[in-house]
Amino acid sequence: MRIRYKKSVLFTLALLFIGLSTVNLKAQDITNWYGELNVSSTTLPITLKIEKRADTTIILMGSPAQTDKMFGVTKQRVTKDSIIFSIKNMGVVYRGKYNVTEDTIKGSFKQGVMLQDLNFGKTKDIYELERPQEPKPPYPYFEQELGFKVEGVDYDFKGTLTLPSRGGVYPCVILVTGSGLENRDEEVFGHKPFKVIADYLTRNGIAVFRYDDRGWAATTLDPKITEATTLDFANDAQAAFDMLKTNPNIDSKRIGMLGHSEGGAIVSICASKDSDIKFIILLAGPGMKGIDVLLQQNEAAFKKDKAPQYVINVQLAALRETYKLIKKDLSNEEIKKRMNKWFDAEGKKHSMEEWKNIQFSSDASRIQFISFLTTNWTKTFLKLDPSDYLKKVKQPVFALNGTEDIQVLYKYNLPAIENAMKKANNAHYTQYKAEGMNHLFQECKTCTVDEYQKIEQTISPIVLKTLREFIKENTK
Repeated sequence: MRIRYKKSVLFTLALLFIGLSTVNLKAQDITNWYGELNVSSTTLPITLKIEKRADTTIILMGSPAQTDKMFGVTKQRVTKDSIIFSIKNMGVVYRGKYNVTEDTIKGSFKQGVMLQDLNFGKTKDIYELERPQEPKPPYPYFEQELGFKVEGVDYDFKGTLTLPSRGGVYPCVILVTGSGLENRDEEVFGHKPFKVIADYLTRNGIAVFRYDDRGWAATTLDPKITEATTLDFANDAQAAFDMLKTNPNIDSKRIGMLGHSEGGAIVSICASKDSDIKFIILLAGPGMKGIDVLLQQNEAAFKKDKAPQYVINVQLAALRETYKLIKKDLSNEEIKKRMNKWFDAEGKKHSMEEWKNIQFSSDASRIQFISFLTTNWTKTFLKLDPSDYLKKVKQPVFALNGTEDIQVLYKYNLPAIENAMKKANNAHYTQYKAEGMNHLFQECKTCTVDEYQKIEQTISPIVLKTLREFIKENTK
């Protein structure tokens, strides 16, 4: 699960790109640059495209592991040996100096409280990630743009329906994204898993609908959008289902849902309330309460990073302590006050050398940690238990999880889902352990979050085949 905590400690350009305009360069005096930003345990490729004109300089910056778009800077100052620019909407400031031969830029990248070294080397062409599975037009099927509304929400939902052909009536699966604001392709780390899944299934006679998350590409302060929770997202998925039931090319009795990560909890909620949903697929979906998933995820990630045990212990203790305060329904300000006291007391239990290795020695890290855990979404997610809904699901359920997934660990969550299915007396439950695969169902080597973008494969063909077989079997 792309738990928001992970996203909060990583550099997330993709979320901040929303609302910025793209710029096209047409002049010939253009240079391309490539650098790598090291944040937490992740290395993100960052690109620059610089056009020097007689009267001005145009600079574009991109993060190809997160989006294929490049974005113009809002202010810049370029001299013979230095370059400074900022992107106001993202809170980004870069300061760099050219070397003597002007083929290297050595500098610093600042975003909010984060300050990191970021050096660029000149490249012949702009850096692009290899994604061989990503489908390219023309497609041997029909695409249709659809929209729908959710009662009480001032947002126009948009999505893509792919049909094997313009004629005929087809079974359909609705794709529901994981946590964090994502588009209909569930684009992350340069991959578009939902686009790949939709392409594969549609080529195999199954219609697919995928839609942008609530608030995608919108500039709004509406709390119904900015403070939405897993329960709200379930309303969105249900509205998509209700809309598709009236589509002349869709068999209303053969519509199911596939949820990835948090999306697995969302489709579980929907299926528990609407028996018309034909089936659900939990693609790395949680089967346990959110706090347990988060604890398991953090422990696994820290161990992958070979963190000392005392660092892991403090991290997990901080999560548990914050959760205790959240359950008491204290105000965010009170939680912040009590947690800072807890951090100070915890610091006295460790030597100065040890405390330096623990993120809570930094005020900025404390703020980030508490701010994340006290959002409306996180509070709801931590307390939500998907098994409460799965116990009521009678429809066919297919749960898949990678054995190398360190975000939703299979050894805890698959048994929890199976136990819920037994309590539901659901005889139509199937599970699949994807050997050697990570949270995105890529065949991985190190299997860390950092590796997601480095793997060319978007999703294993083995998993695609199992999805097709399950849907075909349950939509006869």
